[in-house]
Amino acid sequence: MNDFVQQIPIFSANNSIERGDVPMSLDKINMLEDRVSEVLEYIKVLQKEKNVLEHQIQEKDAVVKDLQYQIEEYRKTEEELNRIKDERVEVRSRVERIIDTLKGIGSE
Repeated sequence: MNDFVQQIPIFSANNSIERGDVPMSLDKINMLEDRVSEVLEYIKVLQKEKNVLEHQIQEKDAVVKDLQYQIEEYRKTEEELNRIKDERVEVRSRVERIIDTLKGIGSE
């Protein structure tokens, strides 16, 4: 942080740019302007990357929501299948009792 603070130009009373006691040359000002421009361009690149990443996150979130919905539908289908299997066992048991009862009537 100290290096950064030391590099910040200071305007003196006579409007000349100084850094401490040493006047700042135009070359150094141009270098500073170039560096600021580079930093601004880098910020723009980072902002674009951020936007792309945010869009990708939104797409992934949509995929996740769709998968969660599919999982929920699968669970409902699985529960329904288990209920139907239970009903089938119950129906089979009743039919077997009816058949046994009918067999008993025919043998008497």
